[in-house]
Amino acid sequence: MEQLTALLPMQRAAIQAVQGGAALRKRLLDMGLVPGAEISVVRVAPLGDPVEYMVKGYRLSLRRSEASQVLVERLPCQLCSQLVEGGCDHQQASRCPRWLRWLYGGSRGQ
Repeated sequence: MEQLTALLPMQRAAIQAVQGGAALRKRLLDMGLVPGAEISVVRVAPLGDPVEYMVKGYRLSLRRSEASQVLVERLPCQLCSQLVEGGCDHQQASRCPRWLRWLYGGSRGQ
């Protein structure tokens, strides 16, 4: 399992657990971040915080500190069924700008 913050745009995952203090955990669960739900990264703000996610048919923006409390397991790409650590080739293409890959620590596709 890994933190939700490890996902890049266009990647999806299944929520495994929600951690954190009682108030934060309850708030995240109330927003639909429940174990078993599918979540995907829609986009990231220009400075990296907050991040917009798609969960249960709606868009949810979370700070990276909040998202780090959610543990997920990556799911294969919907388009090519690949499960690749940094995302498959079409996820790294034009949909994921170079500055965003740099922000997440990647150097592919430059």
